[in-house]
Amino acid sequence: MLPVKKIYVDSKYKTADSKSDSNFKFQLPQTCYMPEDTKFFISDVCIPHSWYSINSFNCKLYLRTFDGNGTQEDYIIELEQKTYNGSTFATEIANKIQAKTTIAPTKSFNATTNQLTMHIGSLLFQFLTDKELQDPLGLTNFAWTGDSYNKSNLQSANAVISNTADNSLAYTNPPSTHVFNQQLQLQPIRNIYIHSTNLGSFTTIGAKGEQTIIKKVPVNNNYSEMIFSDYNAGMADMMDCSKQTLKQLHFIITNVDGQEIPFHGNHVSFSIVFNN
Repeated sequence: MLPVKKIYVDSKYKTADSKSDSNFKFQLPQTCYMPEDTKFFISDVCIPHSWYSINSFNCKLYLRTFDGNGTQEDYIIELEQKTYNGSTFATEIANKIQAKTTIAPTKSFNATTNQLTMHIGSLLFQFLTDKELQDPLGLTNFAWTGDSYNKSNLQSANAVISNTADNSLAYTNPPSTHVFNQQLQLQPIRNIYIHSTNLGSFTTIGAKGEQTIIKKVPVNNNYSEMIFSDYNAGMADMMDCSKQTLKQLHFIITNVDGQEIPFHGNHVSFSIVFNN
């Protein structure tokens, strides 16, 4: 016999030692032992769309420039963490580039095509891709000259500016363009992944190889709205938690890259439904 049919989880009631509303522990009022063949699924999901366009995990761009004499300069451009539209993002990136290079970029945003176009005076320039930054030894003429950076935590905003190819123009030295013309992707999170490290035995695998995902929630609402997902799973979609002793549950809520989502003090909630 099941000790409980449903558990209502709300990060508002996380334990005092929880890290955040995206990495929290939830203490049950009683110990629940789940018998053989017990399954569960996640329903009644309510998540605030309170993260920004630019967050701590995607706030940096890596700019390389060459002047008319072939002099190379490399800069880390750090963007302010907040929510942008196309025009305000174009202004932000231009202002931060000017602060580094002392040259005021010419920029425009086309709302019809969602494209940002930018010139930095007469400079040849490029934004280095994540792969280039993570594997500089494999590249010809990489020779980074700017401030040091963490290859294992780039905090890269390349996905926001659609700079996601394996390489930019770093194989040529100098690059061959005076203009940047790319689509903006100001919605950095398309799906939310709810993980649990101790709820049961899972057979799910995420894009980064995680095996603790218990729910994927599509982001179907805009910033400042609530994301709802109410799904009653069939038996084939339910996950096993047989012979588990449940007392304190641990949940982590991430994007597809396994990065914890900042909810800025807002709470998430969902239900765990059991069946035997």
